[in-house]
Formats: sequence, structure tokens, C-alpha cells
Amino acid sequence: MKGKKNTRSDRWVTAGGGTLHRVRSIANKELLHIVRDGRTFFMVFIAPAFTLVMLSYLFSWDIERFALGVFDGDRSSLSRQYVAALTEDGTITLQEDVASKDRADELLATDRVQGVLVVPPGLMEQVNEGQAGEIQIILDGTNPGLAAQMLAHIRGRTERFAAALSALPEEALAQLAPIDTRTRVWYNPNLKVLDSMVPGLIAVVMCMPAFSIATSLAREKELGTMEGLYATPVGGGDLLVGKLTAYLSCGLASVVPVVMVATLWFGVPFRGSFVLFLLLTADFLLGIMCLSLFLANFLSSQQAAMVLMFLVLFIPSMFLSGLIDPVDRTSIGAQLQANFLPTTHYIAICRGIFLKGVGIGALWRPALMLATTGMAYLVLTIKLFKKKLR
Repeated sequence: MKGKKNTRSDRWVTAGGGTLHRVRSIANKELLHIVRDGRTFFMVFIAPAFTLVMLSYLFSWDIERFALGVFDGDRSSLSRQYVAALTEDGTITLQEDVASKDRADELLATDRVQGVLVVPPGLMEQVNEGQAGEIQIILDGTNPGLAAQMLAHIRGRTERFAAALSALPEEALAQLAPIDTRTRVWYNPNLKVLDSMVPGLIAVVMCMPAFSIATSLAREKELGTMEGLYATPVGGGDLLVGKLTAYLSCGLASVVPVVMVATLWFGVPFRGSFVLFLLLTADFLLGIMCLSLFLANFLSSQQAAMVLMFLVLFIPSMFLSGLIDPVDRTSIGAQLQANFLPTTHYIAICRGIFLKGVGIGALWRPALMLATTGMAYLVLTIKLFKKKLR
């Protein structure tokens, strides 16, 4: 065989006529390898840009937009001017004109807004009489960094609005009385970072079982044990569902010590239903494990599976899922990236159950998204895997 290869190589060199032909042949071979091998193609063409995006998100901490609900009980020209002053530059956007306290609770519980501004009745009358008007700001404390930044923006705009009143005619000088903002933070009154980060990080650490199931499937191929299964009556669907059942059960058991560490070691409050949390955790594990099986279906080594899981699941889960900064609702690309990740939906579930104590009525959207995508990935993986078994 060695002599045969040497003969062929010598024939190529002779036909090519020298060094230039050899260089061209090697270059063509390497290009074909890069294009045909999916792992090499990913590492050469996609991974650098992908990693750059991840690191850019790592060092980008500023929040550009906040969603605000407004409960205007005064309905005066002064209150309308004040709301317009808050939202004039687009940083704070008026998500909804809230009509009731129950609606404000619903918006905060479902993450539709990051805060609710309450303008009490008689604000303009108080200001005209030279009294200090009081305005309440209700913030979602599940993300302390976001709440602190939003509070700073509202206070700054309130101070500028009060200062601008001095430019009015003399008959309006009575309105120069300061507007006092009264702040109330829900769910995390002390704005403790750990109370927000620990429930969110649960979604990241619970990716580990998904790493394991991906490397398990890749190991079957790498060691050749998959070939033995080809000769048995076990179908591709049987194999995948069996693996999924085992790893999902183990992953569900592993969440119990995770919750104990969060509540007993870090002191994070757990205000919701533990049974509901287990059910939605199983929903999350279904979604992320089916995605892992889908990706591992195209890989043939454990090392490649680990690298791909790290780049596709772990890093984006840290920086694109809303763990640190909220998902940019104005960017379609950012929303598509976030919705692709099961951790995005599980972070909302963890923070909602731990800190807000909400039920399935507030969490059915992320739960449905996880179940739907999980089943879609499972069906797609089984179909692709069946083709390989033939």
C-alpha cells in the first residue's frame, strides 16, 4: 500500500511539473476537507464570529430600553406632560396604559414590563396649590441591575421635568413644587444580586445533563458500539427515547440538591410550588436534551460534541438568554436567538417560581415553548437517525 501511494504521488508531481503544482494540490485538498467536514467548517468559518459576538455581549452592560406601564389616576395635562417627558427619547417605552391594579400585577408577573408608574389622582391640584406631588414607581426586583438602572433613568427625567417647569409663565410658577417619587420594589426589595442570579444560573447549570446525553450518543459512534445496535431489532426511535428517558430522570433528580443549595446555602426565597417547579424542570430538560440529541446526531466523537454543546448552548445561555441583560425586544435577531435557547424560557420559569411565586397561569408561554420545541427536535432527530440505521 505504501509503495502504491508513493507511485501515485510521484505521478502527480511529474504531471504537475514542479513545486507550484504540489502547492496547488495540497491547497485544493485542504479546502475540500474544510468544506466537507462539518466540524472543521464550523471551527474555521463560524466559530470566530460566533465567539466574537459572545464576548461582545460579555462586555456590553448598558441597557438601552425599558418597558414601563403607567397607571394615570390624575388624567391631567401635567401628568400627560410628565409621561411624555419620561418617554420622549425612546429609552423608556410606554408599554401599556394600565387600567387597574390587577393588570399592573399581571404585567409585572409575566415580564411584560420592568416597572409600573403610578400617578395618583389630584397630582396637578397638589402642585398648583404648592404642595409636593407624590408619584410611585413599582419595579420588578428579579433583575436588580435592570431595576436600579430604570430607577436612575426615571429619577433623572423627573428632576429635569421639574426643573423645566421654571421656564413657564408667572401664572404657572405655582407648579414649581417638587414632584416626590416614592419607590417600591417587588419580589426582591433589597435588590440583592444573588437572589436574581442564582435562579437564573440554575437554568445554566441544568444544561449539564444535556451535555452528557450528547456525548453519550457520540461515544456510541466513536467506540463502534452503534454498529452492533444496527444488527438488532432496536430502532432508532427506541434507542433515542430510551436514552432520553434515562437522562431526563437523572436530571430531574439532580435538580433537588440544586434547589437546596439555592435556598439553604445562598438564602434565595422559594415562593412558588415545588411540584410545579419539578414539572416545568422536566419540560425544560425535555427541550434541551432533544436539542442536544439533534446536534449530536451529526457528530461522531465526544470531543466534538463537548465543543459544540459549549458553543451552542453554554455560552449563549450565559449572555443571550436574559440572565444578565434583558432580551432586546426591539431586535428580531436578538429575539430569535433567545427563543432558540431553552435556557431563555427556563430562566423566566425559575425566577417566576422562586421570586414571584407565580403559577402556571403566568408561565404557560415558556412552558409551551419548551414542550413544543422539544417534541419537534425529538421527531426530527428520530427521522434523521432512522435514515442512518438503514
